[in-house]
Amino acid sequence: MDAIRPHCPHDGEFSPGSEDAINNPDDSDAGAATFEAIELAADGGVGRMENETDEDRQNPPRALTAEELNAQHEKIKRLADATLAAPQDRVSDQAAAFFILAVESTHSSTTQLANALHDAFSTPLNAEKTAMLEAFEIAVKKQMLAFINLAFITKAHQPRAAHIIDDYIGELVARRDAIRLGAANAEFLLASGLGEEQYAAAVRDDIAALKQGTHGTQLDMSQALSIADNACSAVDMLDQFEMMLRNRGSKASTLNSELQHLSLLADRWEDFVQKYAQRTPKKC
Repeated sequence: MDAIRPHCPHDGEFSPGSEDAINNPDDSDAGAATFEAIELAADGGVGRMENETDEDRQNPPRALTAEELNAQHEKIKRLADATLAAPQDRVSDQAAAFFILAVESTHSSTTQLANALHDAFSTPLNAEKTAMLEAFEIAVKKQMLAFINLAFITKAHQPRAAHIIDDYIGELVARRDAIRLGAANAEFLLASGLGEEQYAAAVRDDIAALKQGTHGTQLDMSQALSIADNACSAVDMLDQFEMMLRNRGSKASTLNSELQHLSLLADRWEDFVQKYAQRTPKKC
């Protein structure tokens, strides 16, 4: 099989470490509850801002120095980054349903099937991945599960398995959006509390876009899934992912890191296919 690897610079190092994409469901539920609380608190924060007393308006706080402003912005950024680095995957009902269906309807070794599922649900990327790489990771995961469906599950059960895969990926995307919305709400609260009105207004626009499904990260996610579903091969899919990265106009250091992460995903896919089949299924 042809090597599956995007063209990327060789002067950087791959991001170290890997993490299992299957985490404690209790942690995920607690995180969702936290995000709901953040959103309610954000609504209350807006009310408090609108009900300022005349005394507050007549005695505004002193202007902050440039150093103090930079410190505040860094504090806001750390909060947002910490929230977005939270685990986004867990053993959902859909993942469990796919596993059960696969085991019950496989025409291959259950041990090999279990290994393939483990590989599909795990990830070579660390928590430092960008939102676009996160979208690519979910898209590749969907293709791995689709590969398992074709390679391991009897033909009669493949339509049901495909439906479960779609529902599972939908869960991942929704959880990703919920985490990003929770981070934005927390960022808005902090910016408002620090008097960063312009910053808070920009974050409020992000919150509105996330709720409407028009945020840039959501559009990238939709495009990545569309590419993965319609590409003729894995090579075609990864080439289009690379073009998405290059066309975004990121600074050189960010692009270099993203291409390295994409190379890890390419290696992961190639190893997966070579391990569980003789060749990659073609779509066209």
